[in-house]
Amino acid sequence: MPVTKKPLLIITNLYPVPWGVNRASFNKQQFDLIAQSRDVKIVLLLPWKEWLNHRTQCQGSKNIKYCPYFYIPKFGRRFVPAFQFFSLLWLLPWIKKQQSSAILASWGFPDAVAVSMLNRFINLPLFVKVHGTDVNENSQFPARSNLMKKWLNKANTIFCASKALATVLQDKGIEKHKLSVNYNGVNPEVFYPIAQKPHCQHFVFVGSLIKTKGCNELLGAFIQLKEKFPKMKLDILGEGPMKAILADKIVQHGLSDSIRLLGSVPLAQVAQYTRQANFLVLPSYREGVPNVLLESFASATPVIATNVGGIPEVVNDDVGLLVEAKSELALAKAMEKAMNQTWSTEAILQHASKFSWQTNVQHVLDKMDK
Repeated sequence: MPVTKKPLLIITNLYPVPWGVNRASFNKQQFDLIAQSRDVKIVLLLPWKEWLNHRTQCQGSKNIKYCPYFYIPKFGRRFVPAFQFFSLLWLLPWIKKQQSSAILASWGFPDAVAVSMLNRFINLPLFVKVHGTDVNENSQFPARSNLMKKWLNKANTIFCASKALATVLQDKGIEKHKLSVNYNGVNPEVFYPIAQKPHCQHFVFVGSLIKTKGCNELLGAFIQLKEKFPKMKLDILGEGPMKAILADKIVQHGLSDSIRLLGSVPLAQVAQYTRQANFLVLPSYREGVPNVLLESFASATPVIATNVGGIPEVVNDDVGLLVEAKSELALAKAMEKAMNQTWSTEAILQHASKFSWQTNVQHVLDKMDK
């Protein structure tokens, strides 16, 4: 498919950076596929502290521009879209020079609100992609919710990673006809099954090491089960503020031989750990539709996840178990049940086939070309 002349301008905080090359791989996969049919220009929004720490690495190119913005940590989140907007104004001459066909803002609050403000000066078709926390968390605060209602309603289409997200936005006053459910996809060249799992009690977690991902509950459930299932293994992939806390607890309970804290790893290694595991476990407090679940299905690895956000839309009895969030006991019971259950590789892979990046991107392009 030939690349169209007029580029698509994408503005987001979710994209790999030189100091975080594994960051937001789901966005990179989608944007790379879009770039096969049209030129793509990316403006990467960076909090000022992150930019300050890595400013020497923020070398833009003809296709990527870094845009640092001010904010006050832990205060006045409702003002962040305005700060982002003023920062984007500095790039307005470059943005206008691109003569883009449309704008895609990926992250509902604050990014998409700021981009909608900016669009008053360029008047392009505006598209928004929402993920999960950007809606689920920020919609609980009236000031932020009101900003989303005002500015996101100016978008042509809002792509929602789940029906649950679309419902939340509609309940907060976003016009229903603007909402379009578009599940993320999986790259089958990266995520695929192996003929035989090397272990039978091997779990993997992939995500940020933060409290709301259920890291405490996961470790607690593993400790509960370890005595009964001494061969249990757990690989934890990801970085975050809880990493040191988890490391201390692992040593304290003598689990260094059973639990590996592997940090942030490239997507190909995520795929390797996922397909070698018997189960992926994700005990989050809130989510959209996490890509790690879709990638687990493509690896023929059943999942244990919490019944939150859009997760119930993609997890059925053939591919995994759902548990209530914030319950260490419920998680432990589900992990034990999963180990004692027979899973059909064929059923999991059939379910996985529903989630394709090609389908996802074609849906986006069809909306943009209307």
